[in-house]
Amino acid sequence: MLYNSLAYGAFLALTAIAYHLAPLAWRRAILLVASYAFYCTWSVPFAALLLGVSGAAYAVGHRLHRQTDEAARLATLRIGLAVLLLPLLAFKYLSGVDAATGGWLGGSTFGGAVIAQFAGAVGISYYTLKLISYVVDVYWQRLEPCRHFTSLATYAAFFPQILSGPIQRAGDFLAQIEPLRRPRPAVVGSAFQLILFGLFKKLVLADRLGVMVDQVFAAPQQFSGGVVALATYGFAIQLYADFSGLTDIAIGSARLFGLRSPPNFDSPFYADNIQDFWRRWHMTLTSWLGEYVFTPLRMALRNWGQAGLIASLTINMLAIGVWHGPRLTYVVFGLIHAAYLIGSSLTLRTRTKRLRGAPWLARAHRISGPLITFNMVVASFVFFRADSVAAAWQVLQRAAAGLCGPLLGVGAPHGIGVRGLAWSAADVPLIVFALIVMETVHLLQRRGQVPAVLQAAPGWARWAAYATLGFAILLWGETGAKQFIYVRF
Repeated sequence: MLYNSLAYGAFLALTAIAYHLAPLAWRRAILLVASYAFYCTWSVPFAALLLGVSGAAYAVGHRLHRQTDEAARLATLRIGLAVLLLPLLAFKYLSGVDAATGGWLGGSTFGGAVIAQFAGAVGISYYTLKLISYVVDVYWQRLEPCRHFTSLATYAAFFPQILSGPIQRAGDFLAQIEPLRRPRPAVVGSAFQLILFGLFKKLVLADRLGVMVDQVFAAPQQFSGGVVALATYGFAIQLYADFSGLTDIAIGSARLFGLRSPPNFDSPFYADNIQDFWRRWHMTLTSWLGEYVFTPLRMALRNWGQAGLIASLTINMLAIGVWHGPRLTYVVFGLIHAAYLIGSSLTLRTRTKRLRGAPWLARAHRISGPLITFNMVVASFVFFRADSVAAAWQVLQRAAAGLCGPLLGVGAPHGIGVRGLAWSAADVPLIVFALIVMETVHLLQRRGQVPAVLQAAPGWARWAAYATLGFAILLWGETGAKQFIYVRF
């Protein structure tokens, strides 16, 4: 059941109605049952796995709380982490390694079976990180163990977040459902706004861009350098619209039940530098790895000086790359951003000093900084999107020739031009319109002005805006429910 399908809309509406009509004492159970019913539409066996690892995390948390000997607590933590990580390794990474190496782990029998099964293990990367953070927080004594197993099971399986996050911390989520409170009407209203906006970004912008991106990346040698360059920038925007749209739907769905979710994006393409980009992009994953991987590593390697910083950044960014899956392109993507961050971190003090000493340079940097960072990110996303490192290099070479050829007076690679794309005459203005709408709303959200603008508008104007947005989705949205990009991770 996809978030952008009519089936999900009906499921969400029925669950919300049952939730709001039920007594408060029943509401946690409704969320739990609904979450597992949603997950079972993907896979019943993997729903049992989800229940099992949730039970393991619950048991480990209470055992850690009862133990007083530090050596015993550390041993319990290690066992708990191993139990939580084993399914992720078995159903995501070993199957991918087996496929990538031609079946040396067991050939087509092992690889084919596990790869086929993994299609049902959606969300395993997300709920594993959530449960790991719960266990570690209990070990660090930052969090009391969950009193009710149903609460922890709901936290792990919560259906608006199970497919692709946001990765909410246990303390934040559990504090909201122990006990549950009645959501305010204004919160429910904002939920519909977010869901509608997320669907607009996905169906009108991301999926429409995806038609061109998929066509070019499938055979970049058949297109001119300019078209390939257009596809590289198009994919960056597609990925952003797709993933942030998915996040909006997830956050809005949670708000229908009065539950707050952490933000996952903060206008990342306006970041001044690469550190700022990662503070704005996939924020819940970045903060999770920063807290549970980078910071402990940095503390352990603090005596190494700059070498410790370099090692910590490299491991952290490799973890971000490999988290997406066992593919060499994801490893390269992580290493590219490790190199970006290392170079930026080592030169940050010098650059900051120069900007402070030259006001004109600081003003220019307000424009050049985001432009340079955006282009660096677009180049790295080619490895994220391509099927192989060789294919990524081919795309980058043709895109660079298409961009730089006219400036240098050299010929760009020959191939089909824009007319060869599977686009109609109306697609380009529609994409520009959708991009303007998306960024205008993002700007208002960043400034915190969306509630004020909506409250200041008369009721008829608000509903007219909602109707217009819904009509745009129905009229211009790509037909056929296409899976969100990040659901595969």
